[in-house]
Formats: sequence, structure tokens, C-alpha cells
Amino acid sequence: MSDPANVFFRVVKRIRESIALYPVLIPAVYFVIATLVFAFESTSIAASLHDELPPGLIDADNSREILGTLITGIISLTVFSFSMVMVVLNGAAARLSPRVLPGLISDTRNQVILGVYLGSIVYYLLMIGALNKNDPASVPALGLLLALLFGMLCMALFVVFIRSVSQSIQVDWILSQLYNDASANLDKRRRRIAGVIGIPDTTDWWCLSAARPGYLREVNERRLGKLLRKREMVAVIQVEPGFFLIEGYPLIKFSESLSDEEANEALDCFDFHDNEFAGANVSYGMRQISEIAVKAISPAINDPGTAMRAVNLIGVLLKRLGGVLPFDVGCVDEGRPRLFYPQLKILQILQTVIAPIRIYGGHDPQVLITLLQCLKNALHGNPSDEQLEALHDEIWALRTDADVKVGNPRDRRAVNEAIERLAELRTGSPAVTPLPLHRKHPTSPST
Repeated sequence: MSDPANVFFRVVKRIRESIALYPVLIPAVYFVIATLVFAFESTSIAASLHDELPPGLIDADNSREILGTLITGIISLTVFSFSMVMVVLNGAAARLSPRVLPGLISDTRNQVILGVYLGSIVYYLLMIGALNKNDPASVPALGLLLALLFGMLCMALFVVFIRSVSQSIQVDWILSQLYNDASANLDKRRRRIAGVIGIPDTTDWWCLSAARPGYLREVNERRLGKLLRKREMVAVIQVEPGFFLIEGYPLIKFSESLSDEEANEALDCFDFHDNEFAGANVSYGMRQISEIAVKAISPAINDPGTAMRAVNLIGVLLKRLGGVLPFDVGCVDEGRPRLFYPQLKILQILQTVIAPIRIYGGHDPQVLITLLQCLKNALHGNPSDEQLEALHDEIWALRTDADVKVGNPRDRRAVNEAIERLAELRTGSPAVTPLPLHRKHPTSPST
């Protein structure tokens, strides 16, 4: 049976990622406000407030008409607004990548606006239900004033929503959001591993395998850290966040063996999901940017400018990854990390991020030149010897693809200029040889 703390951890994660979080919480707040308004109407202050209001606001029929108009208007705004959201999501999936949809759906601004719309409707229904046209004293004076204010707030939020949607359909804005999130996650990781030498050797450690399939989403570090401190252990997770596991796959290694009860307790700390969404993983953000670039250079979209912008952002992230060890830490106990997470090495990142753009955009010399510039920027980031070797291997792969796919001598000359600029860095690795200006075509066999 799952520990209640782990169940609560998983439920909180699902709720925070759900589009229904704010649309449920905010109407509940409006319900409380309506209850307080009804309580206020029974006080002497409310009776004196009736005398200060315009006659149109204390008439039951007029108040009912005002509230009915507000209900109709806000329902129309709600339907129109979130019809636009569906159009934006369909467009983003078609033009960019389906992987950007979770980020757009979880946009807090849209959730709050939907919550305010629904909360206002709940409030208006409660107010209109309390009206009695045969009893002028039943008109909630403060409630009607608040209803008008809530209506104006909804109109202001509609303007904010239009601006939000107009941003969401701009590929530059989406790329900037992905870049900023990945950059922030990388900064946090650098701060966490500052002063940590590396992952300990786990050759002879006790291994715990996964008990269910799915993507590794999160780890309840509080509960797992409690177990590690209790046994004075250190643990190393064997896969990076977002990795898909099956039953029996090595999941985590401990410096000491565990009992069956402790093993079940440790397994219960891991959150698996059917959908891949590792928002706190910098490599996942880079892969989203790469997929947008691949979609942009496809014949259906044919937007190499977007692809080049995406490649430039990837180059900045690769530069910032220079010298960063491929791991993360958690369960810090008095400055000592007890849990280690592996992260993708630069070779794997290049294979998943740069290689698809190189393969699908290798026929475009501008895309190839931008990729070479991207890798040149990465070389400026003080990479380790292992990272330097991986970057040069990718440069050679680019050179090979350019030799095969670029036939025009003028385009080959432009690629050579980018290769020569790379050679000026003098990184110590063998220089990449320029392309011959005239590609050798394979001779067809004689018949």
C-alpha cells in the first residue's frame, strides 16, 4: 500500500499540472464572497447603504435585469475565449510540435481568466437567486455593486486574454519561453552541483529495479531522503528524468542493501506517468526547440528562418552547458547530497537535438551554416575534453552531410567559409577540412 505522503505528493503534482486547478479554486472563492455578502446584508450597515445607492440599483426588477445581462455576457466571453484557445492549440500542434501543448495548456494566465469567468457566473447566479421582486429589501446592495465590479474585471481580463493568445501563436514567443525555462533550469542545476566532484562509483552497490512501466517524472525527495538519512546511505538513480522504463529495468542503486519493506518504501517515492513531460530537465527543453526547428524546415511549413533562430538558441544553451558535469543532486543533508541524478551527456544531447536538424535540413546551406555557427558558439563555453570531442564529431558529421547534400559550388564555398571560421578557434582537435568546390558524383555502372 502506498504511503499517504507519497500519494499526497503525486496528487499535488497532478493537480498543479491540471488545467482545472484555478477554474475550481477561484469559483470556490467567489462562492465564499457571495456567502459573506449575504451575511453582510443582515447588518445595519447594509440598510444604511441602501439609502446611498442610486434607485436603479435597489429595484428588484432592475437588479435582476442587470445580473441576467452580466450572466449572458460572461458566458458568451467564456465560450468565445476558449474556442480561441482550442484554435491556438490546434495551430501550435500543426505548425510547431505537439510537445509544446502541455506548456500552452498549463499557462497560468489562461487558467486564472477561466476561473474568474466561472467564478463570476457562480456569483451572479447566487445573487439573482436571492432576489424577490415583492420584497425590495431582498436586493443585496453590496452584492450588486460587487457584481458590476466583477463584470468590469472580466472585460479587462478579456483584453489580457486576447494579448495572451496573440502571443501564444507567435513562434518567437514560444521559442523564447522554452529557452528561458531551459536556461533557468540549467542555472538551478549549476547551483545545486557547485562543489560536488561527481557521481560516486556504484559498481558494487545494491540495485533496485522498476516495478512498473512509464516515464520517470518526479521523485519524492522528502520521503526518500528520510530513508537515506535513517540508514546513512547514498543513492544514485540509474536513468535521467523523463526516461521511459519497463518492469525490471535498473532504477536506483543504494550504497547499502535494503529489506523488502524498505525497497517497497523506496519504490513508492517514484512518480511514473504515461506522458513524457520533464519540465525541469534542460535537455527536454532543448529537444522541444529542436523539434520546432525540424517542423519549420519541413516542406509543409518551409520556414528556415524559424529553424535558424531555434538553432541559435540551442547554441547558447550548448555554450552554457560547457564544463557542466552531467548529473544533478537531491536530498541534501547538511550540505551533503545523498541522491544523485544522471543527466544526458553532451554526445546524447547532440544526437537528439542537433542530428535531426542536420538530417532534415542538410540540403539548405543556410541551415548548415547556422548549425556550424551553433557548434562554434558551444566551443566558446570552456567544454571539457569529453564535450570537446563530441562537438568535433558533430562538426565532422555536418561537414560530411554538407559534402553529400550541397552541390552548388557557391553554396559549398559559403559552407567552407563557416568551416574556416571554426578552424580559427584552435581547440587542439584536428581541423575540419573544407569541402571541394565541385562535388564528385558517383559514376553509374555501365550497362
